[in-house]
Amino acid sequence: MIRTFVAVPVEDAVVRRRLAGARSLLPDLRGVRWAAERQLHFTLKFLGDVEEERIEAARRATAAAARGGPGSFRLALEGLGAFPPKGAARVVWAGCGAGAEALASLAATVEEAFDAAGFPREERPFSPHLTLARVRDPLSGRRLAQALPSVPEEPFGTVLVGSIVLYRSDLSPAGPDYSELLRVALESNAATQ
Repeated sequence: MIRTFVAVPVEDAVVRRRLAGARSLLPDLRGVRWAAERQLHFTLKFLGDVEEERIEAARRATAAAARGGPGSFRLALEGLGAFPPKGAARVVWAGCGAGAEALASLAATVEEAFDAAGFPREERPFSPHLTLARVRDPLSGRRLAQALPSVPEEPFGTVLVGSIVLYRSDLSPAGPDYSELLRVALESNAATQ
């Protein structure tokens, strides 16, 4: 079994640094795992554990989604929030501004392509965001939720969404490590390994 997901990588180094810097705007609490700056991405579809013999079908579905998607576009990142929206935070995220509709359209195209390839549909509606941290400690989650409203709404910048990636995720005590199984450019639809 290979743990996989489809995502848009954040490749702009300046925006990645600003997003990673959001950590300094919030209290330093135990039980909070921040995403590595080099691994920041927008998840379009989480597949979970996929049998090795189904990886080729996932590659084809990723390529089909890139062909049927909106093409490349710009996406603004702004503001911080948490899931769930009330109570103790379990996820801290950066929000999407201009371009969020195109990201949602791309996620819908990915969902359709994977559905056509026989993968289960996501039950929850897509919510455009970028996960910055996962919170394991409920007390820390409550403190983060209380601190978020006082964080200034500064923009993190705008990124080019130019490709989608089928990622492999290997879990370890140090956190997840992502490697690309397939990258497909949206503007030219040219796949690379």
